Amino acid sequence: MKKLVSLLIVMCICLAGCSLRKEYDLHGKDRIEAFRAEAAQWQSGRYLVTDLETGITTQAFSFKYEADGSQSYLYEQVSGTDHYYYEYNSGGVMEVYDGENVTVLNAGDEGYVSYDKEDPHPYSTGDLLFYVNLFVKSSLESSDNGNTIYMYNYDTDKLNETQGTSFTEFSTKYAFDGQGNFLYFEMSNAAAGENYSYRIEVLDVNGIDEIERPSSQ
Repeated sequence: MKKLVSLLIVMCICLAGCSLRKEYDLHGKDRIEAFRAEAAQWQSGRYLVTDLETGITTQAFSFKYEADGSQSYLYEQVSGTDHYYYEYNSGGVMEVYDGENVTVLNAGDEGYVSYDKEDPHPYSTGDLLFYVNLFVKSSLESSDNGNTIYMYNYDTDKLNETQGTSFTEFSTKYAFDGQGNFLYFEMSNAAAGENYSYRIEVLDVNGIDEIERPSSQ
């Protein structure tokens, strides 16, 4: 999740450094902040990441809290034409497939990680749906076939100063249907002559019974 990881780091730094400042009154602010607070409490769910340029779903992250409070998860990534990577954690054993070999890690092994309700996997908290109020330069509300779209244009100078990045453009969209249900999130950014745009959809909220171990074959 290379592109998404850097954005999560940006968010953590921004929130830590700006928490005492007054927030901006953005279009959709209350709805989005309420939705993100709700997402942080989900007991299970699945995030799908689609490259908007190709229309291909390239990444998926599924998670579930077990009865003992531990967190099981599966992260999958497809790159190129045939490279498949996954990271699976049952809450006690971690398994990584790099496209050729499977590595099994237990508690105490180098590289082993585990998560629970007190320390959840960062992709399970709603933070993939990027939002930092104080770094938004402008906001816009629009309608599309009965759906409400909130678009945020970020101040790239603030992002670059905080993270040491070189963004020239950075914007996000949140979409909700006529009943206020979340539909999708989109992010677009440009840096060093390269453009990235992807959509994140959320499925099976509080509806996953088991995180199944994938087959490496």
